[in-house]
Amino acid sequence: MYIHNVGIFVKDLEGAKAFFESYFGAKLFKTYNEPESNYYSYIMDLDGQAKLELMNKPAIVDQPKDPNRSGLAHICIHVDTREQLDDIIARFKKDGFKIQYEPKNPTGGGEVRAVTFEDIVMEVNYTP
Repeated sequence: MYIHNVGIFVKDLEGAKAFFESYFGAKLFKTYNEPESNYYSYIMDLDGQAKLELMNKPAIVDQPKDPNRSGLAHICIHVDTREQLDDIIARFKKDGFKIQYEPKNPTGGGEVRAVTFEDIVMEVNYTP
């Protein structure tokens, strides 16, 4: 048994798609659209393994999101190299995302946690 996908409602479907493509190399796997109910989704493939479904419809309510809220706490992406981790940390900072913590050791393994696009909390880790 395994998790096939996780779905997240977003206000900006195209922006969310671009975020996951740009930061994590996600590829569009499938679209699922119901024009009669204004429901649209992109199922994004993450490295041929896990999938992330980005969903949008007019009826969603967008409340402020505290990083310590109940429910889905974060999405964690594992990268293959320390250089990839460092690049993502630098991009998070450049794009103005709130870094909650990052690796203390400048080499070896570590993890960054940031509040990113539409307040989605992302963790990115590398383990040598």
